[in-house]
Amino acid sequence: MNILCIETSAALCSVAVIKEDQQFYLESELTMAHSEVLMGLVMDCLDKAGCKMNDLNAIALSGGPGSYTGLRIGCSSVKGLCFGLNIPLIVIDTLKIIANAAKKKTTDYTQYWAMIDARRMEVYHAVFDQNLNQITQTVSAILSDEDFKPNNLFGQVILCGDGAPKSTNILNLPDANVVANAESMCDLARQAYLNSEFKELAYFEPFYLKQANITVSKS
Repeated sequence: MNILCIETSAALCSVAVIKEDQQFYLESELTMAHSEVLMGLVMDCLDKAGCKMNDLNAIALSGGPGSYTGLRIGCSSVKGLCFGLNIPLIVIDTLKIIANAAKKKTTDYTQYWAMIDARRMEVYHAVFDQNLNQITQTVSAILSDEDFKPNNLFGQVILCGDGAPKSTNILNLPDANVVANAESMCDLARQAYLNSEFKELAYFEPFYLKQANITVSKS
């Protein structure tokens, strides 16, 4: 089993290669430079794993929500690779990746409340249980809204993701200090591959949740 994992929804672009029971990981040192560094990271990580493109059995992509531009870059790159190599596409929900990263760091919590910073006081968020089952719908919300907090939280809850730091004081909850990255995709991608959970290449689009905020010229 050789699977390439690509995460472009976060500020730092990252890739990982699953080679049988091993995994190899690299991330960019530059923020929001996905178009510049992605393919270089892919080739370097494959070299690190001792793999070639033709050795890959599947490619896993972080499917959103997250950075609109980052998701588009990741999607277009992965679709091109999958089409060219004639291998399947695996898509992992970005908030689930974040929850998985938090669970790997600490198993002391009942629920993992994953959050992505959507700028200002807005976040994209969802809650996962200890088995990474999603128990709330993925939504965008303003932290100051009265109905922001889900009504089915229970037990020990921890915040995680890059939206957590601005939420921890408001919600009076701890922060796991993790973000989405390709390393935290590996076990999820491996399980999806074994279950043949593949996406249709021709029709797949990332889960943007919200469209890009494009300013229209007044002239």
